[in-house]
Amino acid sequence: MYSVYGLYKTSLVLELGIKRLKDSGFSGDRLLVVVLDPCLPGRQRILDTMYASDGMSLVDGMAITGSIGMLMGVIYGSMVFIGPVALGLIGLAAGCGLGYFIDKMIVKGKASRGRSPSGDVLVGVRCRSEDEILQAEDIMKECKAVALGRSQGLF
Repeated sequence: MYSVYGLYKTSLVLELGIKRLKDSGFSGDRLLVVVLDPCLPGRQRILDTMYASDGMSLVDGMAITGSIGMLMGVIYGSMVFIGPVALGLIGLAAGCGLGYFIDKMIVKGKASRGRSPSGDVLVGVRCRSEDEILQAEDIMKECKAVALGRSQGLF
C-alpha cells in the first residue's frame, strides 16, 4: 500500500479538495487530515553570525552611520574644547547606536509583514493501486497543493 501526502494552505480550495477525495472513494480510515501549528523561528539574539545570517546584516548599518558620526565628530571637534579625537569617538558611538536602532526598525518592519509558513494542513491518502495514486495526486494538484509526496506503507 502506498500513501500520498499533500501540504496545503488553509483555504476553501482545500475543503473542496477534501470533498473531492471523499467523493472519489477515499474516505474513512483511508483519508488523514492533520492541521499543523506554525513554528516560526525565534528572534535572532546576537548581532550577526557568519553561518546563521538571515540576510539582514545589522553590522553594515552600524558601520556606515558610525563612520559618518566619527567623521562629523572629527571635523567639528576642533571647534569644541574636548578636541577632534574625543568628539570623533563620541560620534562613532552615537552613530553606531543610531545605525543599530535604524536597522532594528527596518528588520522589525519586515518581520511584522511576516513570512507565513508554506503550508498549514497535511492531507494523507492511503491508496491500494497505482491508478488510485495517480487519481489522488491529480486531485491534490488541481486543488493547489503546496507540495506532494509518496511513501510506501501505512500512515
